[in-house]
Amino acid sequence: MSAAVTELKTRARLLLNALESAQPEALARAQRISKKRRWPLPESWQLKHSLNIVAGENGFAQWEHARTVLGGESHAGDDMGDFWCEGESAVFLNHWFASYPLAQECLQNEARRFLLPYRRQFVVTGEHYLRHLGLDPDDPAWADIGRNLAAGYGSAAWQHLSVQRLHAQRRALSGSRRG
Repeated sequence: MSAAVTELKTRARLLLNALESAQPEALARAQRISKKRRWPLPESWQLKHSLNIVAGENGFAQWEHARTVLGGESHAGDDMGDFWCEGESAVFLNHWFASYPLAQECLQNEARRFLLPYRRQFVVTGEHYLRHLGLDPDDPAWADIGRNLAAGYGSAAWQHLSVQRLHAQRRALSGSRRG
């Protein structure tokens, strides 16, 4: 099991404990994601519900989608979710592609660019966007995969960057809850 999947499972167990204790913050998180995904709120919370909530918070349709993508079991052309892209990315100049070969070509033609998967599409972006996601563009893992998350999918470098992304998302969520 990948470290990213283990991280989400841990978060789900913590969330379940908080939901069972009726902690207002946890209930608000669950209600927000459930409303967004159009899931009914359960009578009693179970691990399967909290797994879906943490998957939804991290850009996946549901738990199985997150487990498959973060576990390195997806295939070319599969939906990779919104894990690497955020709705607030409109302030950054990114190149969007439906075609992987065109995204690769753009990546090759521009130094200090990075190719990220977005659902069934691809984004070629710069280091400012990576910093916005909480990632270090100088992390050696980027060089290991040629700055291409699609080509490096499932590799040790990809797994490392996935865990870094999860940690950055957790910090962002914690900060937004305090504010």
